[in-house]
Amino acid sequence: MQEPEEKKIALELLETEQAYVTRLHLLDQIFYTELMKEARNGKTVPEEVVKMIFSNISSIYQFHANFFLPELQQRMEDWSCNPRIGDVIQKLAPFLKMYGEYVKNFDKAVELITIWSEKSPPFQELIADIQKRKVCANLTLQHHMLEPVQRIPRYELLLKDYVQKLPPESPDRNDAE
Repeated sequence: MQEPEEKKIALELLETEQAYVTRLHLLDQIFYTELMKEARNGKTVPEEVVKMIFSNISSIYQFHANFFLPELQQRMEDWSCNPRIGDVIQKLAPFLKMYGEYVKNFDKAVELITIWSEKSPPFQELIADIQKRKVCANLTLQHHMLEPVQRIPRYELLLKDYVQKLPPESPDRNDAE
């Protein structure tokens, strides 16, 4: 028997969320943590610069890793008896405000990376070393930093698709819309 379309979309949301949390982990727990450690040792750049580059990525990471992803995983495990994700997505809405700060800061962050990469060879070397790791998948810090900027439109597309595929009588329709 074929999976209903709305379940396929919910699974896609879960899979993309897992990949997204992995990238947020990379930004927060690897790039930010290691750059901050070096900044504290006075070896690369001022701590303030590292904080400005990464803005509120820690809050975004914590929310997705500790709340949104586990809730989605639970929903998909319970899908056969409770096929819905709309209420979980509704809980996401107030937290999207966190993205406003990140997006607003993005251009400045990229500019700071460029400026400080030229000013501080150890800063540039540390970023280059991290970028060489397998977890970076041959992508730059700037590329990974773009991910949260692109994530919100992705949620909107998946949710729109999900609502379109829901049967009219679905108990999830009100929450999902």
